[in-house]
Amino acid sequence: MNSLVVGFSKLLDNDLTTSQYFILQMLASENMYTSSEIASALDVTLSAVTNLSNKLVRKGYVERIPSQTDRRSIYLKITEQGLNVNAQMLERYKELTDGLGFDFSEQEVDLLIASYERMIERLQQNNQ
Repeated sequence: MNSLVVGFSKLLDNDLTTSQYFILQMLASENMYTSSEIASALDVTLSAVTNLSNKLVRKGYVERIPSQTDRRSIYLKITEQGLNVNAQMLERYKELTDGLGFDFSEQEVDLLIASYERMIERLQQNNQ
């Protein structure tokens, strides 16, 4: 699965890593996360997230937003440009998988996604 994701990411933008795409996908689904939340989801250190997010900020895909309630907290938020890159990646994924013979109904796709989410949840629980 990782090699599939890496292959797709390289087809879209050789300058972004799989981890950076993962951050974009997280932010596209929820809009804002703290670096700690991203580090936990990626199972990496805060310094690794800082390094990854610095690159995304420089590209204009992510911006830093200070918390309104805790001045020590900084949120990462996806920009319009970041949303566009994420949409392009998803579109490219659909194009590349279109002819692979996956003839799943919407219900089957939902079940597959739910199954993967349960597997990931259990893996995360086992790693704690």
